Amino acid sequence: MRVLIVEDDVSLAVTLRESLAAQGFSVLLAHDREAAWETTWREAFDVVVLDVMLPGDDEAGFHLAADMREAGFHQPILFLSARDAVPDRVRGLGLGDDYLPKPFALDELLARLKALYRRGEVRSEVLRWRDVEVLALERLVRRGGETVKLTSKEFEVLLLLMQNPGRAFTRAEILDRVWGLGFEHSSNVLDVYVSNLRGKLGDEVVETVRGLGYRAPA
Repeated sequence: MRVLIVEDDVSLAVTLRESLAAQGFSVLLAHDREAAWETTWREAFDVVVLDVMLPGDDEAGFHLAADMREAGFHQPILFLSARDAVPDRVRGLGLGDDYLPKPFALDELLARLKALYRRGEVRSEVLRWRDVEVLALERLVRRGGETVKLTSKEFEVLLLLMQNPGRAFTRAEILDRVWGLGFEHSSNVLDVYVSNLRGKLGDEVVETVRGLGYRAPA
C-alpha cells in the first residue's frame, strides 16, 4: 500500500512513516496544503491520511479533500485530527471516507488503512485517446505505439487534461494544479507548454476553449 500522509507535525509525520514502513507500507509525506496538492498530481498513492488543521488554515484539510474530489481523485481519505466534535466528524465523513481523532492507537490506524485499501478506488493508470496512450504510473506517453519524450511539466499538463476529457480548465486552474498555488497567473508559460505538446503529439490532442483555457477532447 502506498500512503500519502499530510501532517504539519513533522515529528508525528516521521513517526507514522517509520511505523507504517515497518509494516511494509510505502509512505509519502507532505506538511502543508500546497505540498500535498502538488504531490497528488506528481505521485501515485492508494490512501490519504489527512490532518484537518494545516499551516495557515484550521480547515485546510477539508478544503484539500474537496479539491481532490473535484479534480477526480477517488482514493480513500482518512482524516486524522485533534478536532473530534461531532460536526467535524460529520463534515469529514462527507468529504472523505473515515475519521480518526487524535490521540489514536497505531493498531487502529493500521486496521482502518487496510480496510480503506481493500475497498479503495484509484485513478485509471492508462489513459487513451485515439492513438495517444498515457501511462500514469510509469509517466510514459506513446503515440501510435511509439514513445514520445515529454518534460515533467508537459506530462503533468497532459495528464490533467486527459484525466478529465471534455472538461475545460482555465489557465489559472492548470497553473495552480501543475505549477502550484501562487504561481503567477499572467505568465504565458502554459501556452508555451501547450504549444510543445501539440508539436509532439499533434494539434488536436489539446483543444483551445476560447476565452477560457484548454481541454482534452472527449
